[in-house]
Amino acid sequence: MKQGAMRSRTAVLGLVFVAWLSLGGAAQSKTTWDYYLFTGVTHPVTIFLSGFAEEVARRTHGELEIIVRPSGELPFRATEVVKVVGDGLVQMGSAYAGFISGTTPMAAVSGNPFLIRTYEELAATWPIIREYADKEFASFGVMTLFHFSWPSQNFYGVGKPIRKPADFAGRKLRTTDSKQAEMLRRLKASSVTLTTAEVPVAMERKVAEGVATAAFNAVGAKWAEFLEWGWMADIHIGGPNYELVNIAAFRALPAHVRETLMQVAAEWSTKMLREIEAEEQRARSILENEYRMALYYPDEAQIASLTGMMESYWESWAKKQGPDGVALMARVREKLGK
Repeated sequence: MKQGAMRSRTAVLGLVFVAWLSLGGAAQSKTTWDYYLFTGVTHPVTIFLSGFAEEVARRTHGELEIIVRPSGELPFRATEVVKVVGDGLVQMGSAYAGFISGTTPMAAVSGNPFLIRTYEELAATWPIIREYADKEFASFGVMTLFHFSWPSQNFYGVGKPIRKPADFAGRKLRTTDSKQAEMLRRLKASSVTLTTAEVPVAMERKVAEGVATAAFNAVGAKWAEFLEWGWMADIHIGGPNYELVNIAAFRALPAHVRETLMQVAAEWSTKMLREIEAEEQRARSILENEYRMALYYPDEAQIASLTGMMESYWESWAKKQGPDGVALMARVREKLGK
């Protein structure tokens, strides 16, 4: 082979080798995460969080791909998400405060009935809640990437409507944690704890005759098809819903990818808080006008009576969590003037 041709061939091979290295480097730099959700594939929350994952992939130019795993794709329960993420079985997980109250109780302080009832009250107390929640999460090796909130929780059911507190006596209703169950006990009702995916079958089998949820979810999860009435006391805000990330996986990301991930997370938190709050009002209208559901709104006297009924429980719940629980409850109550 002539010397010039050899130089030309060597140069071409060199370029091919450099391109191969470049492609190999790009492949090595790509990170793929699994993201556990407890909502079904068509649920509005799944659609919101899928949009978050898509935006992360776009803004990181594919360096971080987050694969959303809706309910049923992975063999985990919504109550297990903190440990599942901490153990690295998935790198991200969506954690509703009520479902994780047994694992990280202070992260679920907002589930105390009639304590934090609205989006405005959650916004006011969120910095306080996060301080204590992240301390709990850190012990499992997870952290809050961002949060949103389901709307205020109310009871929806079938059969005889609940119009006033006395109507709870003898009823069996689905709750999401022990604090709602305690409220029902004080109202002489009984409770069964069910995750979102378990509700339709439980209602069909008459394991429960009502559920604690929001209109947003009643419509989004298609529960409105079997529900007949709603008792709209705004028992407590439906959150925070913590979007958790495995700390080790987060720290392993390149710095610029971490920064972009946090930027998108902050944007999505604001977006979901704003848009889900608006969707709740639309969903209540759908329940009344399209599903002909009767919605009963307690007056202020009833709300004041129910709040007074639960105040002693707030304090006993706080003491059960130890000094941090007492401090958390005191700070939240002071902030809200309750």
